[in-house]
Amino acid sequence: MSAQAPVLFFPGTLCDERIFMPLWRQLSIAQRRFVPLQWATSKDDMIALSQDRILADEKVHLVGYSMGGYIASLIAARNKANIASITLIAYDPAGLSTNEISQRETMVKSLKKGQFKPDNHNYLARFIHPSRLADTNVTDVVTSMAKDLGKSTLLAHTLASTPRENTLKLLEKINAPVTLVGAIDDNIAHIDSLRYAAKSLPNASLYEFENTGHMIPLEQTSQLATIVGKCIGVQK
Repeated sequence: MSAQAPVLFFPGTLCDERIFMPLWRQLSIAQRRFVPLQWATSKDDMIALSQDRILADEKVHLVGYSMGGYIASLIAARNKANIASITLIAYDPAGLSTNEISQRETMVKSLKKGQFKPDNHNYLARFIHPSRLADTNVTDVVTSMAKDLGKSTLLAHTLASTPRENTLKLLEKINAPVTLVGAIDDNIAHIDSLRYAAKSLPNASLYEFENTGHMIPLEQTSQLATIVGKCIGVQK
């Protein structure tokens, strides 16, 4: 069975279609729309690219990964009447803490100095669970996206999404199911914060993965496909 309503997919920082391709192979989606956030150089660009993919009289499902979850939340708030469901993967609606903003500022300084090594073990270990660091189905995709999109895209994405405000109040006003998907060992979107968000939102549910890092679409593709399929009305 394929989804009847269009499904919009929003990638994360330094990601393109490759972050979702394993997931897409397991789901039959008649109207799949990818929002190419990798082309954007500002948050306004990201909003514009997203708005172009929603028609005035239709209901759409939103699926956002990491930074894409942030943009999906903003788009949902701008198009309340058009939202059928929202699935937020490895995204914390609480926004960025002061410490996280400081870390990003430090990273921006390093990037401007030319320091970017995406095939470095420490870079991969920040996003991928230790048990999957030897899995080339995961690491090769992360590394290839980072190399192909490059330092300039990482810099643009970081600046465009910093600071990142709390979107819980926005999500509260959406009259559609909100599904949060997180990983207990995610070092980016902390599970405790996602649990708080799930309790705070009246229409939210939370799925938690074990032995998984931040790259949930690559690390837990089959389980994620089952969850997303339920959200958008598709059987695997």
